Amino acid sequence: MAAQIQLSIITATWQRPKSLAGLLASVSRQSLGNLKIEHIVVSDGPDAVTSALLNQSATRYLELESNQGNFGAAAKDLGIRAAKGEYVCFWDDDNLYEPHAASALFSAASGFDLGIVQAEHWSVTRKRYVTIPAGWDGTVKPGQIDTMCLCVRKSVAEKSAWHQPPQGRGTDHRWLSRLLEHQPTVHFVPVTIGKHLTF
Repeated sequence: MAAQIQLSIITATWQRPKSLAGLLASVSRQSLGNLKIEHIVVSDGPDAVTSALLNQSATRYLELESNQGNFGAAAKDLGIRAAKGEYVCFWDDDNLYEPHAASALFSAASGFDLGIVQAEHWSVTRKRYVTIPAGWDGTVKPGQIDTMCLCVRKSVAEKSAWHQPPQGRGTDHRWLSRLLEHQPTVHFVPVTIGKHLTF
């Protein structure tokens, strides 16, 4: 009998095969120990190049019928519905992850509803990478949280859809704000798992 999946890594993408290939390499370099994961890539619309790329890997691939935009929010919702893990996290195709990232995310969330870790994010105003969140006080502020900082119990993640048009830019903190309305148990661990790349 196969071991139960503990963590589902969800990647929303669309027509960015080069950056997706880098993300796939990050997933393959994870030091997992006994952690059982799955990787689900969801294309935000038809994408023959991405489909061909994923046919060569063990990653599960799903595709929306048409592009929804809004930073892959609908694709993330489909990934949550398809996830087999007890917990889900969101690894965008423009992020670079350390080999300990998946284990750190799962460890932060395990036994809680929501785990929050840190990431390096490019600050336009400071013109350098800064660590976000610098600390966690339970409040969600734009620019102080990124998708890659979160690991959520699937049953909690299902309580609020990512795709809630119209919502405009900055869906990460909006989605987390909606989740916090359900009063999940939250655990913050000040460990950095990677960086958001700038192109």
